[in-house]
Amino acid sequence: MRQPSSKVTDDEQTARNLSPGGAAAVKQSKILIVEDQQTIREAYGELLEHAGFLVCTAEDYDSAIALIDDSIDLALLDIQLVGKSGLEILSYIRGQQPACPVIMMSGYADKINTIEALRQGAVEYLEKPINPHELVHSVKHWLDFRNLKLENQRLQDFQAIHQRLQESEAQIRKVNERLNFLLTSTAAVIYASDISEHYATTFISDNIERLSGYPANTFTAEADFRLECVHPDDLAMVRNELKLALDRGSSRFEYRFQHKDGHYFWVGDEVRVEKNRHGQLEFLGFMADISEHKQNEEKVIQMAYTDLLTGLPNRSLYFDRLKQAIAQSNRNHTTMAVLFMDLDYFKPINDELGHEWGDQALIEVGKRLQGCIRETDTLARIGGDEFSIILGDIASEQAACRIADKIITCIQEPMLLNHSRYVLGISIGIRIESSDYSDAETFMRLADDAMYQAKEAGRNRCCVYRESGDTQIQGLHSELDMEKALRQALINNELVVYYQPKVDLKEGLIIGTHALLRWNRGSEGMLQPSQFLPLANKTGLIVSIGEWVLRQACAQSRVWLDAGLQVVPVSVNITAEQLRHPDFSRLVVSILDEYDLAPNLLELEISETDLMRHGAFLTQALHDLSDVGVKITMGNFGSGFFSLESLKTMPIHELKMDRTLIGKIGQAGESGQIANAIIAMGHILNHPVVAEGVETHDQLSFLRHHNTDGMLGYLSSPPVTADEITSHLTKRASLLDGWINNLL
Repeated sequence: MRQPSSKVTDDEQTARNLSPGGAAAVKQSKILIVEDQQTIREAYGELLEHAGFLVCTAEDYDSAIALIDDSIDLALLDIQLVGKSGLEILSYIRGQQPACPVIMMSGYADKINTIEALRQGAVEYLEKPINPHELVHSVKHWLDFRNLKLENQRLQDFQAIHQRLQESEAQIRKVNERLNFLLTSTAAVIYASDISEHYATTFISDNIERLSGYPANTFTAEADFRLECVHPDDLAMVRNELKLALDRGSSRFEYRFQHKDGHYFWVGDEVRVEKNRHGQLEFLGFMADISEHKQNEEKVIQMAYTDLLTGLPNRSLYFDRLKQAIAQSNRNHTTMAVLFMDLDYFKPINDELGHEWGDQALIEVGKRLQGCIRETDTLARIGGDEFSIILGDIASEQAACRIADKIITCIQEPMLLNHSRYVLGISIGIRIESSDYSDAETFMRLADDAMYQAKEAGRNRCCVYRESGDTQIQGLHSELDMEKALRQALINNELVVYYQPKVDLKEGLIIGTHALLRWNRGSEGMLQPSQFLPLANKTGLIVSIGEWVLRQACAQSRVWLDAGLQVVPVSVNITAEQLRHPDFSRLVVSILDEYDLAPNLLELEISETDLMRHGAFLTQALHDLSDVGVKITMGNFGSGFFSLESLKTMPIHELKMDRTLIGKIGQAGESGQIANAIIAMGHILNHPVVAEGVETHDQLSFLRHHNTDGMLGYLSSPPVTADEITSHLTKRASLLDGWINNLL
């Protein structure tokens, strides 16, 4: 048998809609972003998602219309779109979803469309570029305003029910029951207060106990109790907002409210002036917990001003602090300094271990730097491997230098990464406060200039910017011009390779050649390597230039072989920067294969200085090259203090004595003992020893007497063109003929 149908009255349906399971149930707010620039659209989307919202995006009118339904809580529209404009989307939303707040975005110049958007019902206009904090704050404000309006509408609906049912006591009882349900189930606390100086609470919903821990009658029993719960620092603002509400008819404000257990939490309070049933003015208020929103705002602020990797202030916050420090220094007539820092030898960590370990290294560097400064100083990560410190109220230039020296020592301490020990360096530029340069940008630029001076002076040191008129700036401009010209030289084939013969000391015959780079600058003449290779190393051009020299040398070896000439290895200089490149070994092998050369016809020469500084990073690459048959020469040997133990562990095939040691042979009071010791040590380790820079008869005699294995120098031949080497190889004549005969 069919059950009789149950009729649901309009009033009962309204009450159901007001229940937690109804249409007004709390849900995560959904934001529609319409922006035709993908990068901006994605950036705003990520920002709002991080703030706790659901986000959907569209790039034009058609894709936006397809997304607009009653699930959208707020729309963020760009006025200028490709095709139909944001104004047309606004018009559609006003017709289909009139309760949905719409925030318009536009550039400063687009005032006409902005005014029209506000006339059509947009709640706010944000000018691009939009500050992240301002964007999130505006979205939350209008969502809170919309929700409070819905709460207000729900209350008005209930009042309508009350009027329709007041004729019957039974109906009135039902209305009261529904009112109690409404007041206890809604998230917001509803209250009424008078407009006296105390703003005494005349009514407050029972859910105030869930919010604050105090029962409702506590608030109505004591006139001042509600305001006594306001944080003392916020009380003056709350009173001022209530006074403004009397003039304007309404107000919305945020403040901290004390819980019964003593802690404070944030509430949003919206009040409007109404007349009670006696015709007297009163405040009707809606108060809700917004602590979570405040926490999200703080996270957004942290994202905007904090380096997410190290937790240090980022570039934006740093410049704000620098401006404040400069102003305070000028005001108090104290001295301040800026230290601009760039890590040395950091790139190999990223190349060898990957960016994850590179990030770990940066985190550790940040901790070490923090330990070197005072609590009142500011340390920031400017970007990449660059850091900067603001030293406020520093005693003197010497004090700033002492801190810099402390930092250099601290950073040099070995760092354990992926079970291996790595050593970093740091170059520091220091700028002391001067009335000539009081703006933050100039201050930073001069500290940056000083840092580059520290780099050029050998790295891992500090340099103080000195006033020198325009000479330093001009020098920087010249350096930039040189860098551009050097890049163009690679394209225009302005680089030239010369070859210096390596000869044996018994007969003076060529036993190898050494490739030496020159730069033909036309009217400016032929530049020597010392005039441009330091810049190439500093700017990273050394990698591409080094590859070019390697190809030229191997190509020339193939030409000599195809001509049927004597087979001699060619030696090419390489740097630590090249060896650090993860594909360098494969590059060398591929070039040898390209020109069909045996690996023993190529020798790679690396300086003793590079091996001393970067040996830990380079050992594996040297072994890889040695394993395929490429010979490794240590150049400038004897210029430093390379340990014998390290020499025994590295795949070195030949030692080339530094020219300064050779130059001392034959001088008054110089016995050549160091050169003799190097020759003896090399032979004990089964390494051939070659002398570099041989120019005199006495030097040749000494080297022959001590059984040196070879030599290069102007005594036998200066660096010459490939054609001249071809002539020497064809003749197979001694390059020391006259000199050797004089010794016999």
